[in-house]
Amino acid sequence: MVITDLKRHFLKLCADEEVDVQWCDNPLQALALSGELEFIRTPRIASEITYAVAMHELGHIKSGDRSTDQIARERAAWDWARCNALKWTPHMEGYAAASLRWYEEHLPDPQAKPGSR
Repeated sequence: MVITDLKRHFLKLCADEEVDVQWCDNPLQALALSGELEFIRTPRIASEITYAVAMHELGHIKSGDRSTDQIARERAAWDWARCNALKWTPHMEGYAAASLRWYEEHLPDPQAKPGSR
C-alpha cells in the first residue's frame, strides 16, 4: 500500500461525509470542527503519520463523542482512526499514544477536585 492509496482513502471518506478539508504544514495546527459545517485542517498526507493525524481529525467528527472531557474525545478520535484506517502500524500507534500522553499530562483531570492538582 502506498501513500497515494492512504490519501485517496481519507479524501473519499471526507467526500462521502461532505467534510471540507484544508491542508496545513504542521500537525500541531490540525483540528476538526463539527456542526452545521464539518471541517478538518490537517497536514498533507505524505506519510503514515500524517495519514494517522488526518484520520484522527476525521475521527473527531465520525466518532460521535461530544463529551466535555477533552481526553475522552481524543481517545474516541484515535479509536475511530485506528478502526477505520486502511492500515495501522506500530509507528502510527506510537504517535497516537504520545499524543494521548501529552493531553493527559497537560490537561486538568475532569474528575479531580478543585485545588487537588
